[in-house]
Amino acid sequence: MKNTSKKVIAVCLLAAIALSAFGCGKKGNTSDMPVETISLEQTKQDLTFDYSKKGPKADAVETSENGEDATEGTTAEAAGEDTTAAQKQYEEVTQAMNVTDAEGHGVTDAAGQSVTEWVVVETREIQNQGGQDPVQPAATDAPAQATEAPAAYEPSYDTCKAYWLDMTQQGDYNFNGEFLTITFEVNQDTPDGNYPVTIATTDIASWDLVKYTPVCINGEVAVNSAAAAQDEMSADDFCLKVNSATAKQGETVTMTIDLANNPGFCGFVIDIQYDSNALSIIEASGGKDFDAAVHMIDKKSE
Repeated sequence: MKNTSKKVIAVCLLAAIALSAFGCGKKGNTSDMPVETISLEQTKQDLTFDYSKKGPKADAVETSENGEDATEGTTAEAAGEDTTAAQKQYEEVTQAMNVTDAEGHGVTDAAGQSVTEWVVVETREIQNQGGQDPVQPAATDAPAQATEAPAAYEPSYDTCKAYWLDMTQQGDYNFNGEFLTITFEVNQDTPDGNYPVTIATTDIASWDLVKYTPVCINGEVAVNSAAAAQDEMSADDFCLKVNSATAKQGETVTMTIDLANNPGFCGFVIDIQYDSNALSIIEASGGKDFDAAVHMIDKKSE
């Protein structure tokens, strides 16, 4: 039992799981669980994903205990101001008037013509007819107003963490093909373009305490555009590949992560990075080949 316990701790630390998978899947640490309490039944955890789910964008409104808007005291209405005044629109009425000198005599130009100037004689409210928005009078010789440029897009990178451990077989899982799947929804306000989905870190360990570092081929979600060409997986090296996909705003798309030349492992922690301002994770799960390998061994042990 002591040898098995030592191997459990070694593999867990090597795979950066650090015993968090033990204790019925609850998070913990090594100080909470002495070596003597670890059994083979506790050295198995189902494939788990850790990622944030973002709800629809909405401005939260705080309410007081009586159900009223808690921000009411900061509004113009609460300050005693007329809130309808800001909604009114006005226009200036101008009229051509003769220019006079200090003695009140009319001023003429070199040709003997009276000199005139435009003077504001009245400011009046624009009446809104028939519920339509008031139309501003066209200004002659007015400079064109500059249109404010849209704000530049800023990505925000989040991580989807996948972790798994099964030492009950006292050996490794050897399989290739479809490893993991992640389903994204393309956000409605995502600009057209290509958004990378990358394998940021890997921690993969075998029963024999060997840590493997695979070659990683990253992918992308191409939104209303063509995905860039990807490298093929090596014929010899242990390799993970995120397969690119295409979609439009508001659509969902499932990306697969494949592996090849798997040397065999019994635990892993893998961080997958994506732009959460462009993509939202709907679901993440094991791929068909991972599930087949794990379930096949489970059936043999029954």
